Amino acid sequence: MTIKKKQLHIPALKAKNVSFTTDSEVRILSGISIHFGNEKTGLVGRNGIGKTTLLRILLGELQPTSGKVERDALVAYLPQDFHFIMQQTVAEALGVAEKLAALHNLKKKEKDDAPLIIIGTDWGVEERVRKVFKQLHFSLADLSRNVGSLSGGERTKVIFAKLLLTDANFLILDEPTNNLDSISREAVYDFIRSFRGGMLIVSHDRALLNIMERIVELTEKGLILYGGNYETYVTQKNFERAAAKRKLVSAEETFKKIEQQAETVQKRQERRNEYGKKRIPNLGLARIEVGKMKDTSQKTTSHLRQVHRERVSKALGNLEEAQARILPENQIVVNLKPTEVPNGKLVFKFEKVSFGYSGGDTEVLKNLSFNFYGPIRLSVQGANGSGKTTLVKLMLGELQPISGEVTLGVEHCAYLDQSVFLLDREATLLSNIKRFSDVDETIVRKWLGLFLFRQDEVMKKVKDLSGGEKMRAALACVLSGKTPPQLLVLDEPTNNLDLNSIEQIESILLNYKGALVVISHDTEFLKNVGVGEAISL
Repeated sequence: MTIKKKQLHIPALKAKNVSFTTDSEVRILSGISIHFGNEKTGLVGRNGIGKTTLLRILLGELQPTSGKVERDALVAYLPQDFHFIMQQTVAEALGVAEKLAALHNLKKKEKDDAPLIIIGTDWGVEERVRKVFKQLHFSLADLSRNVGSLSGGERTKVIFAKLLLTDANFLILDEPTNNLDSISREAVYDFIRSFRGGMLIVSHDRALLNIMERIVELTEKGLILYGGNYETYVTQKNFERAAAKRKLVSAEETFKKIEQQAETVQKRQERRNEYGKKRIPNLGLARIEVGKMKDTSQKTTSHLRQVHRERVSKALGNLEEAQARILPENQIVVNLKPTEVPNGKLVFKFEKVSFGYSGGDTEVLKNLSFNFYGPIRLSVQGANGSGKTTLVKLMLGELQPISGEVTLGVEHCAYLDQSVFLLDREATLLSNIKRFSDVDETIVRKWLGLFLFRQDEVMKKVKDLSGGEKMRAALACVLSGKTPPQLLVLDEPTNNLDLNSIEQIESILLNYKGALVVISHDTEFLKNVGVGEAISL
């Protein structure tokens, strides 16, 4: 965790014409200008576009290649990969252990100047901790407890207590809900709602983005500012997309019309020239005059060609500009009828199932009984460590219960975790899918095209794909072939994916006809893919 201290002042951060180029001459940011005040701002954009680079420049951890950043507030930063050492005490995690120990030693009235040096001017450290805990509705009294003994929600509150103890009036958070369970996410949402200062948050969590007061999108062309929360942003984007499509249609029609006009005018001029050649011998004109007429005719034709070339070029430019403004479509339409499960067919059944790992003191799951039929869509919910992944592995027969019975009612199943380990990282996408689908390469390429992998993209190695592309590729692989799965289990499928990738995964799953089981804390994703029931651990 990095803290940058400045005098309290709003607006907090201001970027002026900031650009950044790497040492290998790769342009990441270009001409970024924006200011952040006391509002809550969500920063979105596809993975790899430069969001984290922009945060680091705003913080001063990176220097821009050109432009400048003005920092007028006290800023605290929570990086994406932040984690506590679980063996630390809460006081150590908050960074106040030494000062609290020094205060305790002073109460013993021993003659020692060391505690005075440690405390410095921070005599109210205990009161500050109490005040911050009260602000977070955090009732923990024992600061000597290990962080590892706290629940996920409590650890999340410790993270934000650490930020608040800096007295920061502006927070920068990078994916603060990644890998958090539902309770911990709610703790994050509550904190963000109650925080009185300004915030800049990078996230793909749509529930979090709906708390924001404005959305800023980072694109190849720079920053685009949208007022309102994420739902408002989506509405505005849809209006923009519709307007861009209308402009594209208009540009196409204009281009065709100008092309036709140019062709008609050129043919007309050629006919005139031909007619003139036939008439000249009958006019009795001197050769010099005939030469002048031919020269004039050629100049006229040349001028007309140039004028129409310019008009066609301009129309073509307008067409290309209109096409560039249209965002890539995330809609994926594919026929997945072979995955269909009849309504009355048993998918899986648990009868008084218990499970514990070898050497463990307690059972992870105990006396579970339930059954599901047909094309059910359900989520497996619970705090981190509650046994969600264990449950689905029991369901698929990868683990055996210590008591009770698990019945799997469908023959073909697939399990995808967020790391998509079923794909060969060193092989190409085309090679990977051939393991699942025994058809010729032309059909495989067409299938991958439906999943938005086109032309040379199929020759990319899996290790070179983005997180969203890997999940899309894994779905393309397991859903191909003559016997695609009638039961599909996804374990945290949206972790670390950008919003476009999440929408693409949602689109694929809406085509799916089989039973779907999802481990996820992303409530928007679950709603969008039609999950209607839950197993809560």
